[in-house]
Amino acid sequence: MIKSEQIVGFAKSLEKFRKIIITMLVIVIIAASLMYFEADFIIGILEKPIHGVNLYFMAPAEGIMVKMKIAFLGGIVISFPFIAYLLIYQTGSKLTVKVRRILYFFVTPVAVLLFIGGILFGYKLLLPSTIGFLMSSGNEFMKANLSGDNYFSFIETILLAVGLIFELPLVLIALSRINIVNSKMLKGKRKIALMVSLIAVAFVAPSLDAMTFILVTLPIIGLYEISIWCVYLLEKSDKKKQLSKLKESA
Repeated sequence: MIKSEQIVGFAKSLEKFRKIIITMLVIVIIAASLMYFEADFIIGILEKPIHGVNLYFMAPAEGIMVKMKIAFLGGIVISFPFIAYLLIYQTGSKLTVKVRRILYFFVTPVAVLLFIGGILFGYKLLLPSTIGFLMSSGNEFMKANLSGDNYFSFIETILLAVGLIFELPLVLIALSRINIVNSKMLKGKRKIALMVSLIAVAFVAPSLDAMTFILVTLPIIGLYEISIWCVYLLEKSDKKKQLSKLKESA
C-alpha cells in the first residue's frame, strides 16, 4: 500500500513542478512582450531571403498574429538561459556542487551558443538557396503570392530544426553519461551518421549545389566528430578516477 508520507511527498513535488512551470511561462511572456517591440526588425531580417517579394495576409488578424508568433519564439530563445538556470536551481538539491557548477557555467552557455550558431548557420547558408529553389520551381506556371503566416512558419521551422541539430554534441555527451552510448559505439556508427546527415541536408535543402552542400554537411559531421572526442575524453577521465580510487583502497 502507498504510505501517507509518499502521497504527501508526491503532492509537494507536483506543487513544486507547478510553480516551476508558472515561473517559466512568466519568464517567456515577459521576454516575448519585450521582443514584440522588435518584431518589425526581426521580420525585416527574415524577409531578406525572398529578395523583395511581397508578403500578404489572408485574414484580418494574420498580420498581428505573425508579429505575436515571432515575438513568442524570440521570447523562448532569449529566455532559454534563464529557464535552464531556473531548472538547475530547482533540482539543485539532488545534484552535487561540482555538477551544478558544470551545468551553470559550461553546459548552459555552450547549449545557448550552439543553438544560436545553428540558427545563424541555417539563416546564412540553408535559407537563401532553399528559398531560391522553391520560389523558382513554380515560376513557369504560377506567380509567387506568399502568405506571411505560412512563410514565417516555414522559416521558423527550418531555423529551429537546425538550431536543435547543433545541440548534437551535448545530447550525445548526456547519453554517454547515463551509459546509453559510448565512444566505441559512436565510432562504429560513423558511416551511418554520415549517411543520415547527407539525407537530412538533402531533405531540408534539396536545392544546394555541390559546393554549398559540402559546406553545409561538413559542420554537422564536425559536430559528430567533436562529440566522439568529448565522450572519449570523459571516459578516459572516468577510468583514471576509478584507478586512483582502487589504488587508494588497496
